[in-house]
Amino acid sequence: MKAGLPSRIYSRVVLFLRVFVIAGSIFAAYASWHYLPGISSLPESGIGGLLPSGSAAATAEATAGRIFGSSLLPRIAVVQRDPEGLSLDDQRRIVRLAVRLDEGALKAFPRGSRAVPYVNTLKLVPGARERSTTAITYLGFPDSFSPRTQRNLALAYARAASLPDAPAAATGFVPGSMAQSDAIDRDLRWVEIATVLVITAIIGLYLRSLLAPLVTLAAAAIAYLTSIGVVSWLAQTQGFRLHVESEPIIVVLLLGVVTDYSVFFLSGVRDRLRAGEPPRSAHRSATALFVPIVFTAGLVVACGLATLRLASIGFIQQLGPAMAIVVVISLAVSISFVPATIATFGRILFWPGLRRSDRGESPARFGVVRRGVAFCTSRRLLAVPIAAAAAAALVFATGGLGRMRLALTPIFGLDSGTPPAHAALEAGRGFTPGVIAPTELIVRGPGVARRTAALQRLGRALRSQPEIGAVIGADVPLPRRYEPIFRARSGDAARYYVAFRHHPYGSGAIADLGRLETAMPRLLRSAGLSDASLLYAGDTALAKETVDRIYHDLLVVAIAAALVNVGLLAVFLRALLAPLLIIGSSVLAITATFGLTTLFFRDVLGVSDLTYFVPLAAGVLLLSLGSDYNLFVVGRIWQEAKERDVADAIEAAVPRASRAVSIAGLSLACSFATLAIVPIAPFRELAVSVGLGALVDTFVVRTLLVPSLLAACGRRSWWPGARSRRVEAAVS
Repeated sequence: MKAGLPSRIYSRVVLFLRVFVIAGSIFAAYASWHYLPGISSLPESGIGGLLPSGSAAATAEATAGRIFGSSLLPRIAVVQRDPEGLSLDDQRRIVRLAVRLDEGALKAFPRGSRAVPYVNTLKLVPGARERSTTAITYLGFPDSFSPRTQRNLALAYARAASLPDAPAAATGFVPGSMAQSDAIDRDLRWVEIATVLVITAIIGLYLRSLLAPLVTLAAAAIAYLTSIGVVSWLAQTQGFRLHVESEPIIVVLLLGVVTDYSVFFLSGVRDRLRAGEPPRSAHRSATALFVPIVFTAGLVVACGLATLRLASIGFIQQLGPAMAIVVVISLAVSISFVPATIATFGRILFWPGLRRSDRGESPARFGVVRRGVAFCTSRRLLAVPIAAAAAAALVFATGGLGRMRLALTPIFGLDSGTPPAHAALEAGRGFTPGVIAPTELIVRGPGVARRTAALQRLGRALRSQPEIGAVIGADVPLPRRYEPIFRARSGDAARYYVAFRHHPYGSGAIADLGRLETAMPRLLRSAGLSDASLLYAGDTALAKETVDRIYHDLLVVAIAAALVNVGLLAVFLRALLAPLLIIGSSVLAITATFGLTTLFFRDVLGVSDLTYFVPLAAGVLLLSLGSDYNLFVVGRIWQEAKERDVADAIEAAVPRASRAVSIAGLSLACSFATLAIVPIAPFRELAVSVGLGALVDTFVVRTLLVPSLLAACGRRSWWPGARSRRVEAAVS
């Protein structure tokens, strides 16, 4: 098959300048590594990057700060529990330490630090599960301090507060997020090593070569050094911040993409050498054939990932363009450095799997199974039931999607033995799970803070709600120094801290808050406060708003990514129906993937919630990569269809492309599976969802569904392109 003129010219130029291409790629990687910053050198994005900006909960928190002088919403809490009970001396010691910090008398802590202690006695916290066994001290430090510095201060306070029988540990959003960051920093190198080993093994076994994997690894190293520097430089100069969770995802994506594209060039050259084609001709023809497909595929992936910029969460907004830049650089390396290196070293790269005696061997040994599948999916009589069966299986798998619940996972996304997770568990035993991050309920109205009886009735009504485990607020008698915390000096506002019975960042607490919001108008009327207004602040309120926005973002980004993918595929294939079939199949595969992922985590691992950003990030990855992989198969069919009808084109192209494409999909699945090495929930979920999605796309969508749909549609697949009209005219 003859490639187009631009591709032939490009292949000749790259191969003629191969020494300069290799040297230039290495120099670019060195310059990026030496002169540009790395992700680790960038400032931390903080917890704000993980949450939506301008949310109603954040506005309520700021309003509470103006009314009461401080919002006092705890994102750090120090917990200590003695199942045998805290003595009165222990309780006094805990309270005195908090008072000293609040008064600025602890020299190791900055002025402006705040501490509010609670012990689970009946008087202070009615509704607590235990009595006088557990203390929780909410800490607040100046906003000018970074999250890591605040975490370190909390650890120092925990050491000072620890008792022989009640050791203290820090928990909350900030300590949990920092623990996740530490896990990423600690295990990133193991992710990189595992991914490299997986890629080396897969490519080596597929090509039966010890040297071919080195081409891929060299290309990956060049792409990594170049892209990390460029992404970090753009982040630094353009003013946006990358979260630490970005780096492992970027690394695995880069290695997966470079591996996929390298496989096609390597397998193309090897097959031509086996067929007896001279090395120089084999390099030129393989490069010319695959460059337009690889280029379009990389462009599809990059533009699809760039649509994440439309999301409303800062972390995702920044992750999308960063991944797009990485893919573009990986694409540039793959279509230049890889062909140039293959041409430079020639047959020796395929040693020992390719020997001199292989000359003249036919490349048509595609396997009985692949030829059989290609035959069945190319004949309309068989293709229609195959497409129907594949689609039905995917629809059935989608059923699990209805059980998917999203949540924030800064704490229960950690292993249970980590200090933040263990402290949260201890707080739940002594108080109630929601106590580590209570929801702030602000009641506003003229003179409401002086209406003691009404506030007491409201407090009792709140405690009677089944979703609420504990209430601390304006109706509880407190020392005079703490009264302004709950009753505004102006007299026009009062507030309660409500601890739900579920973990404050999980879907259970989000549902609890929804029920409370529904019940509050009735509770206000029964308390005699029907003229008051309400504000909700706190991490559960933020989690609820974040999840709501993610569902909205899923719709917006999915539509944008689908349109981008359809547009680019339509330009490449010069058709509209085939791109629609590809994208429709990919969407069905994605929904099936998340249905299976949900069932796996809920029914096998017993995890009820997925991290809120995983469906959005993984969904766009799978949509773009699915279009990418399908393009390799459909692109080969499209090229064959220049000289054949659709059925014969499918039968000829699919066996040639399917093995390399399957190896590429398997490589991507295994690459993302290495993310599970990092022991935090988001990476485990990404590992399962993207890995499972790649396998579904490889062995169901790309192998069965898409070829069958093309065969079922016949020449109409290329509608409204000129090719369909030429074939139609030829048939008539």
